[in-house]
Amino acid sequence: MVLSLLTISNQTHIHTYIYICTYQISGNIVAPSKSAWIKKSADEWLYFHQVDGLNVLGDGLIDGRGESWWKDNDSDDSSRPTALRFSHCNNLQVSGLKHSNSQKNHISITDCNGATISHLQITAPQKSPNTDGIDISSSTNILIHDSVMATGDDCIAINAGTSNVFIANIECGPGHGISIGSLGKDGSYDEVEAIHVTNCTFKNTENGVRIKSWQGGSGFAKNITFSKITFIEADNPVIIDQYYCPHKKCANKVSKIHITFVFASYLQQTSAVKISDVTYTGLHGTSISTNATINFSCSEVVPCTNIILDDVHITSAYQKDSTSAHCINAQGKAHLVIPTVNCLSSI
Repeated sequence: MVLSLLTISNQTHIHTYIYICTYQISGNIVAPSKSAWIKKSADEWLYFHQVDGLNVLGDGLIDGRGESWWKDNDSDDSSRPTALRFSHCNNLQVSGLKHSNSQKNHISITDCNGATISHLQITAPQKSPNTDGIDISSSTNILIHDSVMATGDDCIAINAGTSNVFIANIECGPGHGISIGSLGKDGSYDEVEAIHVTNCTFKNTENGVRIKSWQGGSGFAKNITFSKITFIEADNPVIIDQYYCPHKKCANKVSKIHITFVFASYLQQTSAVKISDVTYTGLHGTSISTNATINFSCSEVVPCTNIILDDVHITSAYQKDSTSAHCINAQGKAHLVIPTVNCLSSI
């Protein structure tokens, strides 16, 4: 079935909601090609809004046919729709489906309280732009487990306003790993907390477990754990980056208070999202990185604090090479860690 656009919404009254609604998908739902798209500026293709108790399940396929969109929009994804969006859907369950070749990200979870997402297969070519597996924004109490994701961007991205997320048993790769952020873009105040990722495997990913924020933002990302993680020839396995700038054209925000200082010193004076209380435990595997296998690039003004590494052992995938760590402005403790992270004290 080729489906041009589907919107399911309950907006008849601000206090009225639909309860306990099940959609069983057993066949294929196929998007039109870009040339046949009816609503050129649509933000999403399939859309569920304000549907509480929604269950979307089955063994069917949702095919975004994104190839025609990627070709024309590889540098600007603003016109590409999300394949499947859930907005203000509380007590949501999504299970069993296959998702392929989304126009942009495959699934978006926005302003939802309580969602369980499991047993999905999400695939797109490694070079397909911004085809995230699952994007989460402004949502809480989210469980994602037992799924396989191979995409051109993040397997899972956790964005501003999100808390109490538990992610387990995810096979990720290729793709950009599991990311928190980016946060603080354009000077925004963003909050993320209580994020727990466990029993996940990253195979041939560009990144592994990553926290990223822009200079000039504010807010916090805290109470985050990554445990029992396996890396198989992953590039950049462990990253905290408070200088995120994917297009290399980012201006440093300089506080007026520091203008009287010498130029070299006040270049680094900038606001930043505070990153704290991050624990990595039981991270093992191999990396193809020729730079830092563990990279903590934190702000001089708002350093990363209480960063804990315990039982972390990442070696080079190349027999004759070794791994290394890069660490600036990070405070915390390390125990049984390879490679050595010099800025953290030993436990």
